[in-house]
Amino acid sequence: MDGPVEHLCQMIDAWKIWKSKEIPSDVWDYIRKERFLGMIIPKEHGGLGFSALAHSEVIMKLSSRSLAVAIQVMVPNSLGPAELIIHYGTDEQKKHLLPRLARGEEMPCFGLTEPLAGSDAGAINSTGILFKGQDGKLYVRLNWNKRWITLASISTIIGLAFRLRDPDNLL
Repeated sequence: MDGPVEHLCQMIDAWKIWKSKEIPSDVWDYIRKERFLGMIIPKEHGGLGFSALAHSEVIMKLSSRSLAVAIQVMVPNSLGPAELIIHYGTDEQKKHLLPRLARGEEMPCFGLTEPLAGSDAGAINSTGILFKGQDGKLYVRLNWNKRWITLASISTIIGLAFRLRDPDNLL
């Protein structure tokens, strides 16, 4: 907290960010360099391996300087697909994506909110239909309409909430 977090807090000019509606590139560079976007990613995958409590403490301190910066750091660590990849990803996905997410080379977002469901995950209408392609591989055909996705405009990878259907019992 007294090292990289304090240094980042000192770099932040909340008024400048509010006025320009943009986080300066030197702040983004520092966030990436110090792996703020990979706090929850295990060390063996290039992250910091922080607990939920440690992550919360960092966000709390950043929030005291700039909500915009705190949210940009919080979302990849709480709503991004990293946690899903950690728990459910293949070894190949973990090896490729987790280090890139930790370094900020990939910017994640999470698509949950819908026009008619809000952020009520139980009420979403987005669907995915599992099917086997002509090549014999499994695919998902998606039909979705999402709103208010934090970081969507700069994201390179999305965690998408949808109802999966498997009409042919392929799984």
